[in-house]
Amino acid sequence: MANSANQAVESLRKEQRKQREDEKKAGGSAEKQLDKALKDTFPASDPVAPQVPTRPGAPKRRG
Repeated sequence: MANSANQAVESLRKEQRKQREDEKKAGGSAEKQLDKALKDTFPASDPVAPQVPTRPGAPKRRG
């Protein structure tokens, strides 16, 4: 069981590494992010779902 857990961890790390490299290549432009979201959306009938980063915490209070 330990061997399969190690393989799963290594697979996860490899996938995360690839995602970071892909993000660097994309350059962060909105058009490139949209293109990636379109490619990642399957099947074509699903709506496009680009990822939007958010900040943790409560909203600022109006004074």
